Amino acid sequence: MAKYFSVLLFLLIGYGADSQKLDSLLDIQRGADPQEKVYVQFDKNYYNPGETIWFKAYLFTGTDPSETSKNFYAELLDEQGNVLSRKTAPVSRSGAAGSFDIDSSFTKSMIYFRGYTIAMLNGDTSFLYTKAIPILSAKASTGKALIQQPPALRFMPEGGDWYNGLPATMAFIATDQKGFPVAVSGIVMDEKGSKVTDFRTLQNGMGRFVITAEEGKTYTASWNVEPGKQYTTPLPAFKAHGVSLTITDAEGGKRFTVRRTEQHAESMKRLFVIGYMNQRLIFQATVNLSGKLTASGIFPTKDLPSGILQVTVFDSAYKPVAERIAFVNNHDYEFDADVFIGQKNMLRRGLNQVEVSMSDTVPANLSLAITDADLNETNSFDDNIISHLLLTGDLRGKISNPYYYFFSNSDSAAIHLDLVMLTHGWRRYNWDNVLAGKVVQPRWKESNYLSLTGQIAGLQPGSYGSDLQLTGILQTSDSAKTFFNLPVDRKGAVFAEGLFFYDNAKLFFNFNKKSMSFDKSMLMVDNGLHKGYRKVLPDTIAKMGLMDITPGSIASNNKITKTFLQNRRLAALKTGMLENVTVKTKAKTAKDKMEEKYVSGLFSGGDKDFDLVNDPLASGYMDIFQYLQGKVAGLQITTGGGAPTLSWRGGTPALYLNEMQTDASMLSSTPVSEIAYVKIFRPGESIVTGGGGGVIAIYTRKGGDAQPNAATKGLSYVQLEGYSALKQFYSPDYATVSEKDAYDDVRSTLYWNPLIYLDKTRKRIRLQFYNNDISKRYRLIMEGMNSEGKLFHVEKEVK
Repeated sequence: MAKYFSVLLFLLIGYGADSQKLDSLLDIQRGADPQEKVYVQFDKNYYNPGETIWFKAYLFTGTDPSETSKNFYAELLDEQGNVLSRKTAPVSRSGAAGSFDIDSSFTKSMIYFRGYTIAMLNGDTSFLYTKAIPILSAKASTGKALIQQPPALRFMPEGGDWYNGLPATMAFIATDQKGFPVAVSGIVMDEKGSKVTDFRTLQNGMGRFVITAEEGKTYTASWNVEPGKQYTTPLPAFKAHGVSLTITDAEGGKRFTVRRTEQHAESMKRLFVIGYMNQRLIFQATVNLSGKLTASGIFPTKDLPSGILQVTVFDSAYKPVAERIAFVNNHDYEFDADVFIGQKNMLRRGLNQVEVSMSDTVPANLSLAITDADLNETNSFDDNIISHLLLTGDLRGKISNPYYYFFSNSDSAAIHLDLVMLTHGWRRYNWDNVLAGKVVQPRWKESNYLSLTGQIAGLQPGSYGSDLQLTGILQTSDSAKTFFNLPVDRKGAVFAEGLFFYDNAKLFFNFNKKSMSFDKSMLMVDNGLHKGYRKVLPDTIAKMGLMDITPGSIASNNKITKTFLQNRRLAALKTGMLENVTVKTKAKTAKDKMEEKYVSGLFSGGDKDFDLVNDPLASGYMDIFQYLQGKVAGLQITTGGGAPTLSWRGGTPALYLNEMQTDASMLSSTPVSEIAYVKIFRPGESIVTGGGGGVIAIYTRKGGDAQPNAATKGLSYVQLEGYSALKQFYSPDYATVSEKDAYDDVRSTLYWNPLIYLDKTRKRIRLQFYNNDISKRYRLIMEGMNSEGKLFHVEKEVK
């Protein structure tokens, strides 16, 4: 998005070194706190005890896919803030995926999801991603009944304050005790009870009116919920002297108007007005009010990315005196993609084929959920990837139906969106710290994916020579092995980073000097990940919001399932047998099986692959580079005299071992007999980071392909915890006979795929799933982003 910020415009009187200094100061803040934000797509909206919550997280900084964090953390909490379960996942292409299993004995009506990164923990933690998830259970306890409280009405003057004698836009928002909007109407009266103006809500409890304060007067609102009881709320006290700020839409931009009171401080004669987005300075205007009370200008916005524009007015001493946010909507935030069912079969256990496509060539990262629409009702205006990353992820407080503001292109939707800007708080700077160049020091340190941080104890002083190395074999739970050598520093510390594996692994190790040996009690290791807490503050739960889950909604969900099953069984009894379903599928090739066993979605595709498990000649080569020589057109491999050198079309290929970036020397030391599969990506064809000179991805044997563990025999080992164990989404294959076929299939999530990657070489893919026993309507929801930060969201219902 750098193209949007290449030009700094000046308005009115102009500017000089001050704006350049401010731009640099904002850069310092952005470097210290990138204000990372997360959106999470779930497979459905609510769950039953015993089910699995599937999720996909997308990470952004501003309007760009985030390159800040390498690790994602997710937690399930109960209403007391107890952490019930915690998962970690690697961030790949600004996304991360995982799952939680809900205990079958869970009896609460709500469970709470919290997702974050280390960068988010080091920033304003009120912007961690949180979501209240309803649990449908006949045993669910609704907790203590809420004591009925009157609705709340809050007034917020535009710019932060209002002043004697200056017209002010007074915004307001009315909510019930759960934070949901309520419609109100009323009048504003002065201290004598005389009517000044009237007001009523325009959208989702929000509204505004214009009022001019008069010296010596106070103002109170008398209002009621339609229809309902009468309430009174005082308006905020106005100030005698100061500067007001008004933002309105103008042709091609945003018009700002600053007004000062007649009596004013000397510092109010010369003002600075700045506009900034995503922590980048966009505009600066210098306003001279020494001989007038009002000044106005226009910030051009047609070339800006869509998002929240923050406007701050400073006095001549650079003290902030007014602030306001406005939304720039240039309708430029989406990319063109689609998902549809090419082959529809809603018979019992019928085979369906889904096609996912995009017209662009920019790499895209997508996730797709297909559910039983009768068992998964949705609100089309709920928060989604577009509304969250452009709006709700940057604002405080509950926003009802946030996608409405992007789904509709009407003028009224734009007016209503401005009400959101006027009534919700946002990420604010401490301008004293900004102008002083001060930053908050990070409390937590981010690890470059998994790390191996070890400390050796028990050796005699002086044993840690400069040439001492710890030789190791990292064997993961699926039997895959990674070989490496780690230098030992003079304090006995060893360190490696960029590791990538799931579940627990065994680190077998020894010294490179045969005269030295030690047991596992002498090596202490850590994986570098944040360990989290067992409990979070209760107010964290309160901020996640409440949702109305009534016994009626639980009964309705269960009744639909029960009715469909009863009808199907009744039909089966009448015919004397259950209906048979005949399906035809394409048999998996040897390559398909290797891809399924070894390769994640990010490394799918490729231009050439080698199956060493089924190549009887592979074991005759000294190393993998000798094996590859002459087998890949254009790839130059030079061996002899140390680590091999590689070149391809003027670049150097990126090397990966078990999808962890590595170097040629590490791969040379990996025995060919341990290697199962090799994938080759031509230069510029891979969406994997560092693939400009091509990518070579090598996978060591695991499972039934693994060789006997002769390499680890006799070595000491320690356990090293990896990312949370991956759980595969279960999608039955009714083309083959299984004992599970005898059970009723009432899956409400029919298909879930969080790892759909498209690029210019793969702009269309075909997927398949089988219907359950009862579904007559499918709901498809696909979301995602591309590498340029464009977003995608679509929801379809198929009958």
